Amino acid sequence: MTPLFDRLPDRLFSPLASPNRRIYGALLLDLYSLFFDQIHADVFPSRDAVRQEIEERLAVMAAAWQEEPDAASTPAPAMEPETNPAAQAYRRLLAVGWIEEEIEGYRVRVTVPPAVGTLWTSLMEVARPDRVFYGGMVLSIFNNVQRAWEEPRAQVLALRQAAREARRFLQHLNTMIYGLKGLLGEISGCDDHRRILSRFFDDFVERILVQDYKRLKTRNNPFRYRQQILQRVRELEYDLQRKQDLVAGYLEQTGESDSESAWQSINDDIRQLRGAFERLDGHLERVDRFRARLERRVADTVRYLDRTQPGMAARIAGLLRRLGPRLAGLGDGEATPLYLPLIDVLPVGPQSLKEAPRHRHPPEPRPLVSRPVDPAMQARQLALRAYLDRRRIDPRRIALYLERQLAGRGQIDGAAMTIGSVEDFIAFTHVRHLGYLPGAGRLRQAYRVEQRDGLIDNDWVRCPAFSVQRLQPGLGPVGGGGPRAA
Repeated sequence: MTPLFDRLPDRLFSPLASPNRRIYGALLLDLYSLFFDQIHADVFPSRDAVRQEIEERLAVMAAAWQEEPDAASTPAPAMEPETNPAAQAYRRLLAVGWIEEEIEGYRVRVTVPPAVGTLWTSLMEVARPDRVFYGGMVLSIFNNVQRAWEEPRAQVLALRQAAREARRFLQHLNTMIYGLKGLLGEISGCDDHRRILSRFFDDFVERILVQDYKRLKTRNNPFRYRQQILQRVRELEYDLQRKQDLVAGYLEQTGESDSESAWQSINDDIRQLRGAFERLDGHLERVDRFRARLERRVADTVRYLDRTQPGMAARIAGLLRRLGPRLAGLGDGEATPLYLPLIDVLPVGPQSLKEAPRHRHPPEPRPLVSRPVDPAMQARQLALRAYLDRRRIDPRRIALYLERQLAGRGQIDGAAMTIGSVEDFIAFTHVRHLGYLPGAGRLRQAYRVEQRDGLIDNDWVRCPAFSVQRLQPGLGPVGGGGPRAA
């Protein structure tokens, strides 16, 4: 790989190391939009447009401009004054390689070298970082991986995009950890409480904190797609057919001819995706650890400020008001001591001393004493057990109830069936559900329940009408247990 500084001009960073480095830094940030965020009629901006932009930016910073010692090394045109800061700045940027001039007919266009443009874009991301939405990044990675899994040959570039986003996602997490660590060190070494609070809100809340960091701790956080992403990536890694389709699609869509290089690129993308999401928990734990230490430091500062004596300003103002009448009768140069109790100090006494810690002894062992059973509690348990037993769904009880109601007949309507007890009520309510009642297979062999039009309405229940028909006359009551009622 070609080293970085072999691609960049040797004196590229000299303006950023000169006495006017802050002016050049602000100028580069402002000129970025002229070259990269706009579409010009002739592709590149003209020299006059760039010069005018520099003059407008330097108009508000002219007072801070300092004469550069090496300004004479950059020759100036004869018609241009040497002391013009805008002209000097333009010539300096042109001489060191930030911009280049191209002659197009009678016009002079200004361009940016490719390597310098890449560096310029990176500097813009450092100087003016955008807040990152982790939810959108993870969802975009999941969608791209899903597309590559469903159509590996046609959507191989979606896998490459997912790998790039995963790499950027991991880099941003590491950058946030470094930022939190650096900010914690700066705040720990600061003694000014106002600066501590200012750095916390300006740098941590506004610059470092992720916009949707709070969402990461909710149930519907974007990381819920992590297992699905890992599952799809592992399937792409170990599914030979899909992997061959990815390589074939990569060769078709990129124009490459080396299949070994294509295999290597696909493996690198899969390895990047898998590593990023497998190491995600460790990164989040480090972020939380530094965030907790930072918030604890700021909380201690706020707590210390809150422990100062409240109302001190009002007390001092009151003392000064009372001081006025006392000084009114004093002559010039007369020294008279006046008692002004600004701070209340309690006298030192035995109560002021720190109390020695008391030694705690473990409790003495005591033997367990068995208590007699309460007859009322025992009777209550027996009554509760009997109550639950009466509500139990038992196919044998249902069969006995049906035999009593049929009384030797082959069929009976539900309206003619009588209910005389809790057991009868439980049996009646489950007879009409006999077709799908659990544990009632033998009952379904002996009886058949048919639905009828109308309703059954009595003192116990109101339900749709039905009838019960005996299927096997000589079967008799059916035994067996069944489930309990809810």
